[in-house]
Amino acid sequence: MKTTGALYFSLCWALIGFLLGCSADVKQGTVSGTVTFDGQPLKSGTIRFDSSDGRTAAADASIVDGKFNVKLSPGDKRVTITSPKVIGKKKMYDTPDSPVYDVTEELLPKRYNAQSTLSMTVTAASQEKEFSLTSK
Repeated sequence: MKTTGALYFSLCWALIGFLLGCSADVKQGTVSGTVTFDGQPLKSGTIRFDSSDGRTAAADASIVDGKFNVKLSPGDKRVTITSPKVIGKKKMYDTPDSPVYDVTEELLPKRYNAQSTLSMTVTAASQEKEFSLTSK
C-alpha cells in the first residue's frame, strides 16, 4: 500500500504542475490598420512584424485594399511591407504547351522592406496603425 500512496502523491503533483504550466496566459496584441502608397490604399501585399530583440515569433498578415489585421506578441517590432507587381509572364519550359508564370518585381522602395526603417511598439491590447508610404 505504500507504493500506491507514493504513486498517487506523484500523480497529483504531476497534474498540478501540468495545470499550472498550461494555465499561463500568453498575452497577445492585435494591430489593425491601413497602408497607403502615394496617398492611395495599397491594393495588395504583406505586412510583417519581426521582434526587435528576437525573443518572440514574427507575425504577418495580408494587405487587401489597404487594410490589414494581425494578432501578435507585444513588444518592439521592426515592420516590413512588400507588394509584388506583375511586370510580365514567362514560360516555365521552352515548349509550345509550357505553363506560364508571372514575373514580378517589388512595387515599394527598399526602405519599407529589405532595408525597412519602419517600427512599432505593440501592446497586449487592440491598436490601430496607419502606414503612409511614398515613392519619393
